[in-house]
Amino acid sequence: MKADVAGVVRSLDPRLKLAAALLVGPGLWKVPMPAAIGCALFLLFLVWFLAAGHPGGGKMVRSLLFFVFFWVAVKVLLDAVSGVPVEHIASDAAQLAVRLVALLMLGLSLALSTSARALGLAVAWALRPFMGRERAWRIALALSLMVHFLPVSLSTFTGVREVAARRFPEAGFFRRMRMIPQAVVRNLGQKTWNQTLAIACRGLDRAGAWEPDFTWTGRDWFGFAFVLAASGAMFFL
Repeated sequence: MKADVAGVVRSLDPRLKLAAALLVGPGLWKVPMPAAIGCALFLLFLVWFLAAGHPGGGKMVRSLLFFVFFWVAVKVLLDAVSGVPVEHIASDAAQLAVRLVALLMLGLSLALSTSARALGLAVAWALRPFMGRERAWRIALALSLMVHFLPVSLSTFTGVREVAARRFPEAGFFRRMRMIPQAVVRNLGQKTWNQTLAIACRGLDRAGAWEPDFTWTGRDWFGFAFVLAASGAMFFL
């Protein structure tokens, strides 16, 4: 079942998935809490299906959830120091946690279900009538690199943390907090150079490589109707 759901989502047109993310993302900060909770649960299940066939997918999800709970804890601490009533601290923390989880799962589901190049082609297709062919492909390449580095950064962070735990089990919390970010930055610097060489070797640094060639199918129409219905329901719950 996981493979079937993931296959259906991955087969959808990247223009549809990008438009859905741009529509739902900003709306997550405005919709009522029941709608935000429902959206967060749906996206968590979707990411669970998509991450099943991805190496280290489960660890990426756990890393993002840890990120959310860390910042929620920081907010709770700052509100408590500022003298905010306890009932407001709890409700605000819950709202922030739900909306952040939904937003991060939305981005991760987009990154896991669509290749960076496909998203870049969708962006080039949308921007070309307004910005011209030359500017559109440059923006598409920049977005593709950004999307590509989201799972790469998460997997790098997870790998460095595991290596640090095995090689330096005696290291305390503060020592790891100094050591792990430095190692992650070094590793990402190396990956950036490798990615630059890969772009040049594959000829992705010219406009001709970003000519969109999409085919809209009946499955995409069904997905389009589902996105519109779900977006409308989120705002009227």
